[in-house]
Amino acid sequence: MHSGMWGSFAQQLSANYRVTLIDLPHHENLAQISDEIIAGLDSQPFYVIGWSLGGAIALDMATRYSNRVQGVILLAANPCFVEQTDWAGMPLETFDAFATQLHANSTVTLQRFLALQLQGLPQFLKEVKARFALHIQSDTPILETSLQLLKKNDLRENLKNLTCPIAAILSDNDALIPVFVGEQMQALQPHLQLTILEKAGHIPFITQPTLCLNAIHAFVRKEQGGLLDKTKIKQSFGNASQTYDSVAQLQRDVGQDLLKTFLSENLTGTVVDLGCGTGFLTQTLLPYCENADLMAVDLALPMLQLTREKIGSSIHYLCSDAESLALATNSVETLFSNVALQWCFPIDNALRELQRVLKPDGTLIFSTFSSQTLCELKTAWASVDNFAHVNEFYTQELLQLALEKAGFSHMEIITKRYVSRYDSVLDLMRELKHIGAHNVSTKRKRSVTTKTTLAQMMANYPQEKTGEISATFEVIFVRASQ
Repeated sequence: MHSGMWGSFAQQLSANYRVTLIDLPHHENLAQISDEIIAGLDSQPFYVIGWSLGGAIALDMATRYSNRVQGVILLAANPCFVEQTDWAGMPLETFDAFATQLHANSTVTLQRFLALQLQGLPQFLKEVKARFALHIQSDTPILETSLQLLKKNDLRENLKNLTCPIAAILSDNDALIPVFVGEQMQALQPHLQLTILEKAGHIPFITQPTLCLNAIHAFVRKEQGGLLDKTKIKQSFGNASQTYDSVAQLQRDVGQDLLKTFLSENLTGTVVDLGCGTGFLTQTLLPYCENADLMAVDLALPMLQLTREKIGSSIHYLCSDAESLALATNSVETLFSNVALQWCFPIDNALRELQRVLKPDGTLIFSTFSSQTLCELKTAWASVDNFAHVNEFYTQELLQLALEKAGFSHMEIITKRYVSRYDSVLDLMRELKHIGAHNVSTKRKRSVTTKTTLAQMMANYPQEKTGEISATFEVIFVRASQ
């Protein structure tokens, strides 16, 4: 390919950034390519977007020029392109067959390759061919060298050891990059910010330019810091995906009450279930969305995959963070979220982002835990030490203030208290872990809690005459509009 492929997308990027388009130099190894690119740039630090093969070069540049590269965006890219026993990729037999076809007839093979990149999206083929025709690289030996770069380079260790911010933007309709490689990349590099675009194919900046652009903006502008460790949250809920349904009765009860309180008619337009988890609320919304486009969104890819297994392809799916949604501005009619926004703390950034994606007449409907949630557990821990063992949540007053600051002027806010009973404190703590809701505060105690400390806490937890313990979950229900 060539830099002309970026077309108008590069112009859109240039509205916010200084953009440098690069035609890759011809060399037989990544290091030589990276060195020549770096030599041609000025001394300013930069973000690098690596599309497809460019992802391997981006990882090499970030590894060897860490003082220059501020961040990496892997766009429809895989750090190990060819399938391995422990890694998703293109099967070696398929890869070698393609290389043989290229050697026999490069022109025909390249045309087939373009079509493969747009599998299921033929409406874009004319535009892609037009861009591609601006400069066709017909030198077969050079093309074969590029293929060998894809085949022999395994950049997984580079990804694992990367110290700069990194994002991956993948598509669930990509015929070349298996979408579940995103989860494997996150396992290697927990700080990787993953966004999965729907129906974008292998050329997302042509087939889904707005969503792709928003995902890039979200990564670059994402504010660091905060009181909650977002990486821990993502890992916790990803790890809890297989156990979540068995212990999430409270979440189901709250979701039912949320819809009973604020949903009385069928929905239209684009409807989003943000923080869908394993899809309970999404399924419950289906009957209301016969004339609407329903989208399930979650930060944790394993949760999203379980939702898809339950519901299938009748709705849309997006792996994205509530604080930096890969959704277009003014694109959503109704946005639901059931006990998920408390993991955005402070909640201000998330509310501003939700206000951005909602249409001017759109509605936000959500539930979130309030400050009295797990008050018994907080009190018991407070008698032992001063560390944060339990996540903090908003009061109704602070939540209303945050909504107003975000631009919501019409609000209905209701608070309801739920009490759950357990055989022991350990049972409560196990349930919190099974639903991914254990403490993820950056101010949490860093050392391992000793058995003695744990025993002291449990001794101070109020116990009922039956020997059971109770846990309070206070929930705030909100319907808000601009």
